[in-house]
Amino acid sequence: MTDAVTSQGTPGTGYAPVPRVLFVHAHPDDETITTGGTLATLVDAGAEVVLLTATRGEGGEVIGEDLAHLFGDRPALAAHRETELAAAMRVLGVTDHRFLGDGPAGGAGDGRPSRRFEDSGMVWGEDGHAHAPDDMSADALCAATVTEVAAYIRAVMDEVRPHLVITYASGGGYGHPDHRRVHEATVEAFRVHRAKGPAAAHARLLFVDTPAEVARDAFDPQAPGFDLTGFDAVTDIPTIPAEAPLAVAQDVDPVLGRKALAMAAHATQISVSGHFFALSNGIGQKILDTEYFTDADHPGPAPAPWAPVDSVLAAIDPVAIEVERERPATAGPAIAAGAAAPAAAGTEAPTTTARAVAPGTDLPAAVRGARTDSASTTEPLPKVGPAAWLHAVIVSVLIAVLGSLQHLGATVVHPGGTPVVLPWGLGISLLLAGLALWHVATLYRSTVLVVGVGALVSILSFVLGQPSLLPGHDLVVTGGLRSIVWLFGPMVLAGVFAFTLPSLKPPHRETTDDPKADRP
Repeated sequence: MTDAVTSQGTPGTGYAPVPRVLFVHAHPDDETITTGGTLATLVDAGAEVVLLTATRGEGGEVIGEDLAHLFGDRPALAAHRETELAAAMRVLGVTDHRFLGDGPAGGAGDGRPSRRFEDSGMVWGEDGHAHAPDDMSADALCAATVTEVAAYIRAVMDEVRPHLVITYASGGGYGHPDHRRVHEATVEAFRVHRAKGPAAAHARLLFVDTPAEVARDAFDPQAPGFDLTGFDAVTDIPTIPAEAPLAVAQDVDPVLGRKALAMAAHATQISVSGHFFALSNGIGQKILDTEYFTDADHPGPAPAPWAPVDSVLAAIDPVAIEVERERPATAGPAIAAGAAAPAAAGTEAPTTTARAVAPGTDLPAAVRGARTDSASTTEPLPKVGPAAWLHAVIVSVLIAVLGSLQHLGATVVHPGGTPVVLPWGLGISLLLAGLALWHVATLYRSTVLVVGVGALVSILSFVLGQPSLLPGHDLVVTGGLRSIVWLFGPMVLAGVFAFTLPSLKPPHRETTDDPKADRP
């Protein structure tokens, strides 16, 4: 964890605060599923992002046989999920992550002992939503009072001085008791924090809230590509939909690849397949390319006067920014223009550097000015394991054999008395190859694997045409034009896919002065 950069420039002329956003979540993986795209978008914009996680997810179920030994071993699962969260944050670019109660950074101090809040667990109710179990650990989050949990969260707020705080709505997404407790405690902490001064008085609290129609679409089993995932279709949608008017619809499509990679890092909890994912229940749903938020101060029916907007940054109250411009002494330590922010002892320094911003500069422009070339990072695609390569080889052999046997199929027609050959066999063979490449691309998101499949299909097809291996093989793959197209077609398709499929595009995006300039 690193110290947050709390301002840009020096007090006086050129002083402007960096937008600061605090996310409060219950378990590792919640932050990525519900707000992963927003986290990455804010980091790319130069905002200071702090993630506060209440528990380590000790009570979670575990996906897959390789990690099954962690299930029920709360300390081991907690330690493993810490590493998953760290990996996800590296993908999203978040450098300031804290666990609630974990030392001063997590709100301990002033009579609040350092402690661990644990996962309370959950059971499914007859209403299709999650509920608190009958028994839970004495250290469970829900075993603590709202006031106790709120005290730790409030201490973090007082240190970070966020312009925005983001957490769950009252329903907790699908009713998880820890989500509800985090909501209740964050609301209470925010109420007290707002009395800390003029800037805090203008901070805003947003809730993650998904509209009913978006939830229906996310769980739609008829969505293109869903049938290829192997996930189960939902019977009853567990999402508790938004009741308050929407305030923010944050477009995260430009960072959707990074969000998917961060979700895949939570391997004990999430299975990712293309643009879909499933939790331990195996029920598939879309990875949302828009993340929705409501305003705690405006539960409805009328929306907030500043809403709706299409960016979380636009939800920051400009008055809070102006108060810090006018009262730099209360806005926290300033960073000299061009100087790197200091790092906490034993930590790496943040990747952003501060710049002086002229007074009166609008907020989005100030955010753009805070971003430097050194802040752009490229997160490599995950390595593909032996199982993925074995799968790719099996697919390649099947396509090479089927395509080689099928590609010479043709029908001769005589329009106007002129014979015309319709190479339908070649079309079917190339279609099979294209579908196989698309399947591998969306399943593993690996350019190397896709190119490898294309090359292997072509090599195996060439082998099938060698009469020296077995008499008559040259009748399977001939020296004709259709066979030549079949030999090189899979490699050409693999190259096209490598440059065009969204699932294979690298997560790095060059930062420009215009945050929309690099959107497709």
